Amino acid sequence: MSIAVYIRKEYFRAVTLTDKSAHILEFQYRPRTVDVFEEGYPVFHLEYILESKTRADIAEFYLTDFALRGKGYGSACINEIADQLGKKGVTLITAPTGYELAPLGYTGPDQYRELMAGFYEKNGFSISGDGDAAMRILD
Repeated sequence: MSIAVYIRKEYFRAVTLTDKSAHILEFQYRPRTVDVFEEGYPVFHLEYILESKTRADIAEFYLTDFALRGKGYGSACINEIADQLGKKGVTLITAPTGYELAPLGYTGPDQYRELMAGFYEKNGFSISGDGDAAMRILD
């Protein structure tokens, strides 16, 4: 079963990254994915599942270029997406903090899980007691 959340398919948003530089990002929403572009270049991809009208589960997300890590793109994108979902009635977002196998570029699943938990906490999520999931309650 799939639940539709109607968000404008694409729009532009001005964001300031951690180095204080200003960027214009284009968000493209589809029923299960959000892709973000800067000057036509893909920078961020997120896949989500709407478990109900009020709960969204992030299946996965990534920056399209490893060199973009640590610059604030992930935070800007995850917070903007959470804001848009909240405006459509979603009150809870959940996400795994890791996977059985770590993506390329990481030493292993434990390192990846620790980094993801830190990322989610920095962006308003709480980490479950066993550390394998993050959740954020939206206002």
